[in-house]
Order: sequence, then C-alpha cells, then structure tokens
Amino acid sequence: MCCFKKEGLEARGWGLKEFKAIFFLISFLLFPSPQSLIPVVHAQESRPFLTDKDQFNYAIFLYKQRHYTVAAREFGRVIEYFPESPLIPKAHYMIGDAYLNASMYKEAEDQLQQFMRNFPDNELVTETSLKLEIARAKLKEAELFSAPKLPIVKAQPCRGMTCHAPAEPTAPMRAVQVALFEGRDYGEVEHELDALKVAGVDTIILRVFHNKDDRFYPFVKPKNRGIPAGVYFKTAESPVIEDILAPILEIAHRKGLKVFAWMTTRYADYGMEQRKDMACKAYDFDTKEIVACKGLDLFNANAVHHLERLFQDLAAYPIDGILFQDDLMLKHNEGFGRYSEALYKKDTGRKLTPSGLYGNEEIPQSAILSPQYTSEFWRWAAWKNKRLLQVASRLKAVVKQKRPEAKFAINLMYESVSNPPYAMAWLSQSLDEAVRQGFDYYAVMAYHRQMQDELKKGPYEIQRLIEKMTEDAVRLVGEPQKVLIKFQTIDWNTSHPLPDREVTGLLNKIKETNNISIAVVPYRRDFPFGELGSPPKVTQLVQTH
Repeated sequence: MCCFKKEGLEARGWGLKEFKAIFFLISFLLFPSPQSLIPVVHAQESRPFLTDKDQFNYAIFLYKQRHYTVAAREFGRVIEYFPESPLIPKAHYMIGDAYLNASMYKEAEDQLQQFMRNFPDNELVTETSLKLEIARAKLKEAELFSAPKLPIVKAQPCRGMTCHAPAEPTAPMRAVQVALFEGRDYGEVEHELDALKVAGVDTIILRVFHNKDDRFYPFVKPKNRGIPAGVYFKTAESPVIEDILAPILEIAHRKGLKVFAWMTTRYADYGMEQRKDMACKAYDFDTKEIVACKGLDLFNANAVHHLERLFQDLAAYPIDGILFQDDLMLKHNEGFGRYSEALYKKDTGRKLTPSGLYGNEEIPQSAILSPQYTSEFWRWAAWKNKRLLQVASRLKAVVKQKRPEAKFAINLMYESVSNPPYAMAWLSQSLDEAVRQGFDYYAVMAYHRQMQDELKKGPYEIQRLIEKMTEDAVRLVGEPQKVLIKFQTIDWNTSHPLPDREVTGLLNKIKETNNISIAVVPYRRDFPFGELGSPPKVTQLVQTH
C-alpha cells in the first residue's frame, strides 16, 4: 500500500521519466504480513540539488517579498551549502541588510561587522559601513527609550467562580498513525486500542482513504475488496470501500482516545480518474508539452468544490481532527493548464509560460543537472504554495461548520524545515507560509532511515539534523506543542520493523524539547508505545474579575 511512501516519496512525484539520474521510484508492493508496508526507494545526491545561484535567487525573492528574517536564513544557507561560491560576500552582506530591514539591529550589527572583517576589500564595504552606522544608531536609540521591566505575575489556581474558562489551547499530542490495524475484527481492534490507551497514547491518526494497490484493513468484508480506490466513510462524492470510521470512532472515544482522520486532497480523485478536465497538468521537459499528471487540478474550481463536498461528508462524523496527507503539493513542473494560467494572470498580471520559469530547460531529462530556476519560477512556486494553502483553508472551513472544535494538522516533508528552497522548488511547500496560514499541528516527517538514504548521511548526523529541525520548527511555529515530529517504525525499503531501541532512542532525544508533539508511523502492535510518554498538560494564564 502507498500511504507512507507517498508520505515523503511518492507524493514528491519524482518519476523515472522525469529524474532518471537522481531519483529512483520503485512500485508499491503488496505483502501478506501485517507489518509489511510500502517499500519504495528514493535516492538523492549528498548535496542540495540547487545551485548557489538558485539558493541566492530564492533568498532574494524572499527579501523582495519583505520576509526579511526568513531571507536572512536563506542567505546563510548560501554560505553553508556552497562554501566555495563567489556569491558568499554578497550573501553575507545581504544577511546584515535583511536583519537591518527586520529591525533586528543587534543581529544586523554583528553580521555587518563580520562582513567588514572578512571582506575588507569588497566593493560593498562602503555601503556596509553606512548600514553598520545605522544599526548602531538604532541600538543607542533603543537604549535611551527602553522601558523598565515589569514584574512577573505568576498564574494562580482557579478558586470558585473567579476564573473564566479560556479557549482550549492546542495540547501536545502522543499519536500513532494507523495505516492498518492488525485485528481481524472490531473486537480485536478494541484490544489494540486498549493497549494504546494504557501505554499513554492519546490520539489515533486513522487512514480513511484507499488508493489503488493499498492493502485493505483486515476486517473489511471480502465483498468490498473489489473496489480499487475510494474512502472509508459514507459519501456520495467517492466510491466507498466500507464505513470503518463510525465503529472505530465509537470504540476509540469510549476509551478516551481522540481520532484524527488522515485524508488525501489532490489524490482524492477516486471515481473520476479518467476525467481529463479535472486532472492536474504538468510540463513535460522532453516533449515541451503540457500533459496530464496524477491527481486533481486544484486550480479548477470544480475540483475544489468536489473536495469541499467530500470533506463536508467526513465532518458528519464526530472526528476530533484531520491530518492533511502530503499530496497537498505540486512538483516543480506541475501546476500548468488553462485554469492555472488564468488565475496566475489574474493574481499577478503575468503570463505563465515554461520558458519563463526554467533557465536551461533544453537539457534532456537524463542529464544530471536539474533546470535552473528563474526569478519568475520562485514567484510562481510561492504562488502555487499559497493556492494549496488556500484550498486547505477552504476545507478547514467546511469541516468547522459541522465540527467547530476540530483540529487540523498538515503533513510537511522534512525539507520544509531542513532545506526550505528545496521544498518550495520541488514541492511548492513552505513551513513559513503554513504558519502564516495557521494550523493546529505541523507534522514534520522526520523519517530517519529515509533521510539517511536520501542524504547519504550516517545515523549520528541524521539525529543531529532532526534535533536541529525540531529546534528550527519550534522557533518558526512559536509553540512547541504545535510541532508534531513523526518517527518511522519500519524500514521503507524492506518493510521490516526497525529495532525498537533505534526508534525510541531518537524519540527520547527529541522529547527533551518540552511540550513537543510526537507520532510514530506506522502503527505496529509490537512497538513499545509506552516510550512516547504522557505529554505535559498545557496551562494557560487566565484573568480574574
């Protein structure tokens, strides 16, 4: 079944035709064992695929959009990723300039001073000196007008009727993402949920979609197994495999477990796969033509309306939340077609043409190099990202009409934190923009074995990278409990369970970040779920009257 390698691999959409030299995609396989899940291999070079110019142009794009602190971070990555680049002096200067524009005067002073020391003969020295004076003047000004610190007021416990109940804050999550239960009937599933509850798990993230070649839940009736793709809840918008959501919700809620419905978006074209008018459109580098691609065209209003009706039916169930599957993305050559072109023209006043996006699109697909991206490409990629998040917002709105207390999580590739320009270019995905849009949980797919394979790094390096990703995500999101770090429990390539100590060791390291949310993927009945640990309770300061 495809659920997990679509998470992070198949959803990236790198087919053999498109990236033969770099990326390899093996078909999803079916396995009789309950623990066998989704083996797909995706190889990647041990360096970022972007050139130094691409990375710099991405940072310039952010700077021009006035996202100054994010731009400073991305200029820094020019230095980190490309230490021999001739762009390093300009990148260093731009870090200081970005901080200055962000009114982060101390950071600007530090960066501009360092530029003066490192590049005393650079043509930007005079301009740097002037901006350094501005930063220092602003710091002195801040010292003169700084207000005294106010005393800290500690929250007091509520007594009698003196406290007003605030809106319930987002709580840290201890979750298990279920692609399959191992129970053969609902009685056995109930025993599995009992064990999870005792272990301290508080949330089940339940697969409610079924893609072609996915494995069926063991308790699905044989007569329903002839439906190739669909959903596991009642709706008129899609083929229904079987309504498993209702009985599992009843069991889980009876045991005090929350249930998030794990649902597709772009790939929820079940029953309409042959409708060309609803299909995604992509640019084929070989033929230089616009062709159909997998999934729905989310620039087509009819496709979005279809999803709204589908999610409205999902919200008829007493779900506690929804996890948007990672198919809410568009590859670097996807997002064309008449609907996209018309919207892009309307929103930006610019014409969308492949020749304006790819600097060296003439290279064959078998070449090692990827197309270089123009400044127009970055504008288009960011525009696509905003469109995808707008669709998510519309789906959230229809769910909220029936389930106002529902929470929403969005799946994010690990590159959204570790390598944002990579995620923006190849996936039209951005954690920064998702935070601006607003979700209850940001689910970072920190699948360590997958990262080892793709980044060609050892276990220790990957652990350090995941620790840094967690720190960066918490800083960007601002609330640690909203950062949901997801750990893999099986080897995607072999479908064999990973050693428990390997997973729990990494998990316990990340748990050192207070209030962080954690999920393991996929559910394995033999996994030591007690290692997730009960999350601390979130407290909130309330005023008394």
